[in-house]
Amino acid sequence: MKNPAFFSLLPFILLSACQSVSQDTANFKIQTTYAPQTIYTPYTREKTVFLLPDKQDGGESSPSLKISLNLLEFTENDGLRDCMRRVLYEDSSPAIYADSLIAALEENYAATAGLWEEFNTAASFNWEYRESVEAADGGRVAQIKRTRFAFTGGAHGNQTEEFFVFDKDGKTPNYVLLSDIILPDAQTALLRIIESRLRTDAGLSVEDPLSANGFFDDAVEMPSQVFIAGEGAPLGVGFHWNPYEIAPYARGYVETVVPYEAIQDMLTDYGKELLRQ
Repeated sequence: MKNPAFFSLLPFILLSACQSVSQDTANFKIQTTYAPQTIYTPYTREKTVFLLPDKQDGGESSPSLKISLNLLEFTENDGLRDCMRRVLYEDSSPAIYADSLIAALEENYAATAGLWEEFNTAASFNWEYRESVEAADGGRVAQIKRTRFAFTGGAHGNQTEEFFVFDKDGKTPNYVLLSDIILPDAQTALLRIIESRLRTDAGLSVEDPLSANGFFDDAVEMPSQVFIAGEGAPLGVGFHWNPYEIAPYARGYVETVVPYEAIQDMLTDYGKELLRQ
């Protein structure tokens, strides 16, 4: 059964504040170790919401929604803390963001009570939502990875990863976008390099079409998820696609790193400065 309530949850599952996994392509986890640093304070919330609380209190079974949030608050300086709050938490504290998100999830889940009573299939209504924020701090650059997982019935859950790069230098900490580091007229050339890297990562020749080897199309669009690659790999810019963006779910995350040497002529002066740190 397709659950229509899933679509009402999507805005919260895939929300962006400002904008099986294949181990061969999921390189980011190798290059950067994410762990809470001393300059971050963890904030954790867990809650189980019963779809029919009155039945649960009476000892009867009721489907439930399990919510788990593991967030971080930057504490080293107020400017970067406020910038991260704006980008990650809708310009609020992690606590307020968590309260708002939980309330929205509860409201959407409660709206499915009538469907559950109609179909009486508890398995399809035992839902789960997890959100975690991890930090990697490397001198001038602070990077955040946010992972969201949602299961709302069906064969499997859906998990997405988002990446955020912050420049701690200067009077105002900067939320770094790809357009800040890549010259405007270099976008097309950069895409050709990215496609070439994807072929190399997949063990394909330059003549092999991506569409015949597990991708939806031969050409890819510029990904929205960008990170600075460093530890354990040549310094460069990393690109990440979540399942279904350029390949089927079974392929998992798709990631590739373009080394600094391959794109240095495409970088803005600011981009060169940032990547050399």
